[in-house]
Amino acid sequence: MEPSPPDRFTGAWGFVLRVSLAVHVAGSLAYWLLQPRGFGVLSRPFVEHQVLAPVLFAVSVAALAGIVLKRPWPAGIGVGILAGFWILCSGVIAGVGTTAFSRPFWGLLAAVLAGLAVAYRQLRPASPALLTGGTILGLGLAALFWICSWAPPAGTRPRDSVMEPAAATPEGSALEKDGIRMSVSGRSIFLQSGGSEAVLWPGFDYDAVSDSGFWTIFQFRSTSLPFWKSGLAPDGTLLLTAENEDLIAVAKASIDNRTIHLRCTTMVKRDLAAHLSSVMQLQLRGPANCEGIPWQVGHEAPRSEFMAFRRGKLELLRAAGDEKGPFETLGSWAPQDPLLMIGGWKVQVRGWAEQGSLDESTTAGWGVSQAAIERVGSIYLWSIASTSIGRGWHTVRTKAGVYTLEAVLTPP
Repeated sequence: MEPSPPDRFTGAWGFVLRVSLAVHVAGSLAYWLLQPRGFGVLSRPFVEHQVLAPVLFAVSVAALAGIVLKRPWPAGIGVGILAGFWILCSGVIAGVGTTAFSRPFWGLLAAVLAGLAVAYRQLRPASPALLTGGTILGLGLAALFWICSWAPPAGTRPRDSVMEPAAATPEGSALEKDGIRMSVSGRSIFLQSGGSEAVLWPGFDYDAVSDSGFWTIFQFRSTSLPFWKSGLAPDGTLLLTAENEDLIAVAKASIDNRTIHLRCTTMVKRDLAAHLSSVMQLQLRGPANCEGIPWQVGHEAPRSEFMAFRRGKLELLRAAGDEKGPFETLGSWAPQDPLLMIGGWKVQVRGWAEQGSLDESTTAGWGVSQAAIERVGSIYLWSIASTSIGRGWHTVRTKAGVYTLEAVLTPP
């Protein structure tokens, strides 16, 4: 005989369910409110951030209400959906993850399975179809969530698919001409002119990589080129080579008419899904502007400023808070490799606009591209596919192939 409603969802196990669902209501609400906004309707980020997040909150509320009001239908279906969602999510995170943050999800998976069994006992003798149907819906919801949040296809545009092998370089690590000195040390190239100094890192540097396209909080490694092997060619050009398991790079540096040219060709051996990355970095102190528009602050400021593409334009943008949107446009130009003035130096990285991904960042929203130029204090970073702007640990892909970038710097 079916128990009367007052006998259902009571006792210690009923209390555990109530508390667990109350925590889930609060957590899912916070998660929803923290999601980035401004994505195109029906895009993968829109579905993930602006559809699935509120759906999880609504299901949590319905399940808790069903428990409190002793109504088996909303309780059974809601608990089943949440259980199915977390069974698949916990299994994916624990199975694919490699970081310490992924390991507790084995425990969460066990707890969800135990909670599902408890819910079944609490719902008896109501039809098991409530939990079964809800669990199937939850599994589908989780599958859609991962489809939307996994790294999308690469949007970067390599110039070629093959690269000429690097010739052996002679000895030498410094070049001096026209009052400018260039010297190689480790991964860095030091540039000196009079009393002014800049430091250039011309190699691809991927700080947070997920080999599967997963979130880097759960699957993480880094890859960057090793120390440069350098030498001087007979024509006075400074030659650089470096290689690791992911990248091969060949660079040539010269000084002509008091202008430094460093052309770096890099082969990405396979698609790389990354959260944080750069293809060129420069440390240079002093006031900065982009095409004449003052660039005052970077990620260290309460409202950071950065450059990215959106709506078919290159824009200098200011975030609403930290590096998160919506974004205010400070300057707008046709797509190009912008000319920066930093501490009296003229700086341009040629090839960035041509090869960077114009696809929408999965963490920034508001049309901001994956390719960006960012600033942290006196360090400027050019990336062709990154998600450091916005919120989350999502990854985006750099397509395998050959990329060529040329840094052109003229000291004061």
